[in-house]
Amino acid sequence: MARIQSPPILSQIRVARSYSEQTVALRALKDEVIGHVQRKEKWIENGILESLVKTLQNPPVHHIPPRDHAVEVTPLSEKDVVRLQSLQLLASFANGGPSFLGPLHAVGAIPTILSHISPPENPPQVILTALRALSNIADATRLAPPGQDDITVLSNQLFTHQHISSLWRIMIQNSHDMVIQEQKCVVASLISRLCKGPEHQNMLAEHGIIDALARMLATIVVSRGEVVPGAEIIGRSDGLAEYIPEPAPLGISLALVLEAISTVIADSRFRACALLSSPFIMAVFPSADFSPPAKETKAAWSVLEMSGMSSHRAKIPGAMDYLLPIVPITQHRSLSSQFPHFPPLGFSPSRESLVLGRQSSMPKFTGWDPNRLDSASLSGDAEANDPESPLVPWLINLVRSTDGLERVMAASVLASLFKAGFTNPEREAALGQLVVPLLCLLIAEHDNEITPAALNSAFIEQETALDWAILERTPEVLARLVADSEYLQQAAHDCGVMKVVYKLLRESYEPMMVQSAPRPWSPSPDHDAEIREGLPTCRIGSPGQLPIYAHKVKMRESTLKLIAGMVTFKDEYRKELADQEMVPCIVESLSASPQKPRSAKDQPKADKMAEDTDRPIKDSQYGVNPDSVIIAACHVIRILGRSVSNLRTALEDHGVAMPIFRLLRHPVAEVQISACGAVCNLVTSSSPMREPLLAAGVLKVLCEHAHSLNPGLRLNSMWALKSLVNAVENNLKKQALEELESGWLVQLICDDTEDEALHTRMRLERRNPNDEDEDMDTETMDDGSRPTLSPSSHPGSQFMFVANPREPLRLQRAKRKVATLREAELNPTRKARNDDLAIQEQGLNFIRNLIGLPSMPAQMAEMVDYIFNELGQDRLFEILASKLKVKVLHAYGRKFSANNSGVAAVPDPRVLYPQAKVIEAVVYVLVHIAASIPQHRQLVIAQTELLKLLGGHLNSLDMDVRRALCHLSTNLAYQEDDADAHACQQRAMELRKLGFLAKLEGLEQSDVDLDVRERAKAAVWQLKSTP
Repeated sequence: MARIQSPPILSQIRVARSYSEQTVALRALKDEVIGHVQRKEKWIENGILESLVKTLQNPPVHHIPPRDHAVEVTPLSEKDVVRLQSLQLLASFANGGPSFLGPLHAVGAIPTILSHISPPENPPQVILTALRALSNIADATRLAPPGQDDITVLSNQLFTHQHISSLWRIMIQNSHDMVIQEQKCVVASLISRLCKGPEHQNMLAEHGIIDALARMLATIVVSRGEVVPGAEIIGRSDGLAEYIPEPAPLGISLALVLEAISTVIADSRFRACALLSSPFIMAVFPSADFSPPAKETKAAWSVLEMSGMSSHRAKIPGAMDYLLPIVPITQHRSLSSQFPHFPPLGFSPSRESLVLGRQSSMPKFTGWDPNRLDSASLSGDAEANDPESPLVPWLINLVRSTDGLERVMAASVLASLFKAGFTNPEREAALGQLVVPLLCLLIAEHDNEITPAALNSAFIEQETALDWAILERTPEVLARLVADSEYLQQAAHDCGVMKVVYKLLRESYEPMMVQSAPRPWSPSPDHDAEIREGLPTCRIGSPGQLPIYAHKVKMRESTLKLIAGMVTFKDEYRKELADQEMVPCIVESLSASPQKPRSAKDQPKADKMAEDTDRPIKDSQYGVNPDSVIIAACHVIRILGRSVSNLRTALEDHGVAMPIFRLLRHPVAEVQISACGAVCNLVTSSSPMREPLLAAGVLKVLCEHAHSLNPGLRLNSMWALKSLVNAVENNLKKQALEELESGWLVQLICDDTEDEALHTRMRLERRNPNDEDEDMDTETMDDGSRPTLSPSSHPGSQFMFVANPREPLRLQRAKRKVATLREAELNPTRKARNDDLAIQEQGLNFIRNLIGLPSMPAQMAEMVDYIFNELGQDRLFEILASKLKVKVLHAYGRKFSANNSGVAAVPDPRVLYPQAKVIEAVVYVLVHIAASIPQHRQLVIAQTELLKLLGGHLNSLDMDVRRALCHLSTNLAYQEDDADAHACQQRAMELRKLGFLAKLEGLEQSDVDLDVRERAKAAVWQLKSTP
């Protein structure tokens, strides 16, 4: 095929004398290339993309929007028409698929497109076209070949402060015009597809995107007529009536809005609370007691309560509760945590009170008739806790009343609220009986046979694409919902979801003969090869993956997540997983270049497996697993490793050890962290894989990771080392300590590594001349020792962080609660401190396991002496004592201003109190030393100051600390033999003198925990039996 014969169009675009001439040329080009891939390739070869980008680089005219964000779609100027046509062409080229991504990136198309999404500078038609171009690029990037054009690059370009502000302005526009509504839908879709990880989620939250999405959701609720009855009357009373929006215009997709909300608030209490605390959500979903007009409905609830199958005596049902069927609450319930791990590493609701404002703002509403509103209750009733938002039962009803993606996304938002602890405890029963079965049914219904046409086609029918989207998302949503609840796992298992998931995982490993989209036929194949050479701006890339290929890889990830979520508690589920021959698929998911899953009898021998090296990443019939699939597989292996039977059968038979070991050297830190987590259970004393891993050199690798700058990698590697040195020969224990280096172990336990590093970095930033003009008064103190959060400068985020005294009390309380959660989750100093504590705990447990088990006193004595020699006897006891004392960090420092992220820096000095888990680890180190020979018990009893500190913790609120101190008292008062009688008497006398006996007697009589009472009883007997 010869070069395209239309250079006059290109010349006319480049040297047009007027905007009208340029428009004519652009329209002619658009008519020629739309729907014709080969013509697009030829035009790219001619350098058309550079010309299009140049036409868009002229600064746009600034349009000043009205203060109420109202927007009118007006006719375009000639210059805007040129920009519109150029953006439409870029969108068309991006629609050609992954092969066009290379030249688009080379000419800088994405920054140019992003410069046209700001409402003040661009008319609505231009903004919509620019958003469509970004959407097409995102779609093409999803199908790009593995390792090329990572979607994270596009995400990082979009989610900057400047462009997120533009997205916020788009979403708050007041207009019923279809162009504006489509803008909002495309923005919601981009957020759902491109928001990757906490960094992007927090940036979106900081810029008010959650509030903008909440407003969109509220408009949909109003248009559906599902506002809480009496919301306007309640709003006029508490000042939130102005936040009840107008009904949503046509064109707003509920599924897209819910998906965007779910994406932003996932895995965060702060962001989930920001959604519930949005004034728009509080206005349309006010918490109000409700009495239905139908007496039969009220009678049914009363009968259920009288039968003991409901606990609504503590919570009167609201209006939204009456939309749901009456759900009996079973007597046998799991103790699912209402405060899961948010933020990771150390958050404790018992220490961090998150309930603000004891005065309840929940009015009572008794029916649909406004005249029946109980005005006497509008002043608020005193309650210990904030009431559950009616948004929760509304979402449950939405799951029941909708289908498809709307059902999935409603369940996704619901799962985030449930995991964050913003639902009543009774909701677990409703979720298990009303939501979980529908999600399981949804997976089964959309598990349709793939048509032959879809196997080799680059274009998928809309119905098939919808089925795939539902099938990809539903297992992941269900996994998040059930992961922390044994009750919900039982409900999902009873629905037979595991059989469907096993089938889906097997199908994802069916071989695919064709993975790349075929190129259109050309009569000149040699010339087609030539166009893939030359300048990057004119060179076509590889065609990318087939949609079925991307679908199968995504199914691997989502099914692995659901499997991990389903087997966290019950060993019988783990056994079922092994019996269903799922382990081969899981093992292949540990490799970036998987092969055909092999049964246990087809696995290579151990010596051959040890010699096996990393498989090169290449196209195969089974595709390429991205890091997300590998991480999900590591998590499944870690959970399966909790079962001793699985360790000795399924995992050993399928050769899990070597694939996990190879991942310890993976170039991506997140994969290394996940692999270390899996190793923790593979190197325990009950695992037959410990010896092969030791022979492969796992000890050296783990010690290297323990020196890593990444706190997550240090934590998991120390955890694995702790498991590795338990119940092994002393020579291996000594080798582990030598490899880790005793000085480094002391540093891990003693120093606040992360806190010090952060403190140093902040001081360097404070000295930056660019920060000298920062307002030092923006940081305020709420209790004299801890700063509150600085307000964000972005108009969309002010409501979350600043409580205006002139605002309604409900809104002020909501803002304070969001600010508290935000600081608890995002404060870098708090996170650094939590990381340090977790690492220190594992370092102390490592020393504990080095000493050994009491069943081997001779070996214990040898290791105690070795540890004293390596760390220093006095130094070790000083370290242990320091963990029991209040610590002051940076005693002579001073506070400084907030950083650019909006999180105020913690002032200096800071007072740090001993933490229960660290105290417990300290006590058990002493317990093991005291379980050795009498000489070592004498060394412990000689540490008077240390014992005084320990005695003060006998009244600890943590029962594990009290139990550990009972063990220590018993060991110290133990008499080895007759030769030890006098020394034992002295030790018992010293403990009585320090007040241990009196406190232990108190524990024996009145401790709330039975095990602590029994341990205290044994310790008291031991002390009293010694004369």
